[in-house]
Amino acid sequence: MDGARVQLGEPIGDAVSRIRFAPGSNNLLISSWDSVLRVFDVDGCVLRVRAPSDGALLDCCFEDEKAALSASSDGCIRRYDFCSETQTIVGNHDDSVTFIDHSKETGYASGSVDGCVALEYFDPSKSHEMGCVFRCHPKSKSGRCHLVTVNDIGFHPCSDTFVTGDNEGYAIIWDIQSKKRLYELPRYPCSVASLSYNHSGQLLAVSSGCIYQEAREVEEAPQIFIHAMENIAKPSRLS
Repeated sequence: MDGARVQLGEPIGDAVSRIRFAPGSNNLLISSWDSVLRVFDVDGCVLRVRAPSDGALLDCCFEDEKAALSASSDGCIRRYDFCSETQTIVGNHDDSVTFIDHSKETGYASGSVDGCVALEYFDPSKSHEMGCVFRCHPKSKSGRCHLVTVNDIGFHPCSDTFVTGDNEGYAIIWDIQSKKRLYELPRYPCSVASLSYNHSGQLLAVSSGCIYQEAREVEEAPQIFIHAMENIAKPSRLS
């Protein structure tokens, strides 16, 4: 399965906005600008859910194994019940909803259009020791900064590592403690739009495609790849 391309049975009609693994299974949630929310069973290699919406889907997240939420360009937050195969509007905004999350974390990581990543912790005891800001793409030999937008960040659930995806098609695994890169996956055909570890950290899903941030981007059908992490790197476990 290492680096295998996900076969959805039908092409995704527009750019993928977010991919997220389920909290306890290998079901992959996919939101897209084509207004369809999908759930792909990675283990069974089959599309389990295909739920059309009225607006472009700009983000998504699992509520649990039985339900998911989506953020839409029509201002609606929708909840999808996989058991009853129904969807309901649970929130509404005056403008597009661009981000949604159902989890509670102890800190956060932010990526920027300037190619920098910042790690911050809500716990003051960790903030001084582990908080940092660094550039994913160092300066060239000429001293000029190579600015590459960071599009997404995913934390490994079982180790002090995380992965970044950028506009040039690179997914890079980093060590939180040393602030150094551990591994760089082979370059993808387009920008890395989104990425997600599964609940055990054994699988990494990467979405590659046009994200409409740069005029020079070539519009190609989005692709999703699944990597077996045991074949890539063995990060140190959390104590």
